[in-house]
Amino acid sequence: MTLHTDIVTGALSRATAGSARAAEVARTTFLTDTVAYAARLIREVLPTAAAVTVDTEERELHEVRDADGETLWHAPTSGPGHMFNDSLVDDVDDLLRQAIPFGGLAAAGWKTSEQGFPYRNVQLPEPPPADRHARAYVRHEDAVLDVHATLTEADSSSFTLRDRFGKDMREARDRVRAAILNGGYDWPDGELTVDLHGAGDVSSVADLAIACAILAAAGHVDRVTLKRTVLLGELGLDGRVRVTDQTRAGVRFADLCGYKRVIVASTAATTCPLIPGGHVHGVLDLRQAIDRLALPLGD
Repeated sequence: MTLHTDIVTGALSRATAGSARAAEVARTTFLTDTVAYAARLIREVLPTAAAVTVDTEERELHEVRDADGETLWHAPTSGPGHMFNDSLVDDVDDLLRQAIPFGGLAAAGWKTSEQGFPYRNVQLPEPPPADRHARAYVRHEDAVLDVHATLTEADSSSFTLRDRFGKDMREARDRVRAAILNGGYDWPDGELTVDLHGAGDVSSVADLAIACAILAAAGHVDRVTLKRTVLLGELGLDGRVRVTDQTRAGVRFADLCGYKRVIVASTAATTCPLIPGGHVHGVLDLRQAIDRLALPLGD
């Protein structure tokens, strides 16, 4: 049987098919742009974020992970003191609530999570290649701090070091810079920004972690190894690592937090408590600390 379609009906048919294709493209673009926008918001406080898990039924963020699969934030176990605070989470959730109802998630790269539906894993777009991030940890009874170092290519060099309240840490900045240079390392070119996130008092015990995060961002330290190590020590201008009042208590607290390697000043290592199945390494200076970070975790 032959179908006879008039000119108007044929035109409407073609127009409808074209609109459907345009709608599919627009929907995928909308979902992709939403993920890029959410990634920007997340990386303002979690710069190493690489993937997220979304509860598509509740239309809210469930988990944030880095490129190594380490959990950076998880709902609801990450408490109110987490650097990825409720306000930022709400902003991301608002984006998800706008985008998810449009569907087409699979076409935009949202893959079913190992947990099954309604959870989906979403890879975040790669950050700009000019930005290099590194993270180091300070853990002691008075502070639980994450040190984030970001190095961005630029025509001129700058160094900004801020505490968890966003205030400039001038004395620590001068100590760390001098220690890196006197340790025999070139100062990295570009715009260097180091921010401390977390809770508790910031003290000179964070100097070593700050310096190692900077050198990791500059490519002198493996970033994965750095994230699995707690560093405790003040730096002298000559690069020597000094004991602080928080060092010994910091080793005990790092053990309670599950870390198996802590690096401290050599004069404190013999009097620090042992970590079952782990190591407390004493170093004389920043260069020894970097050499220690180059070894496997079990050594």
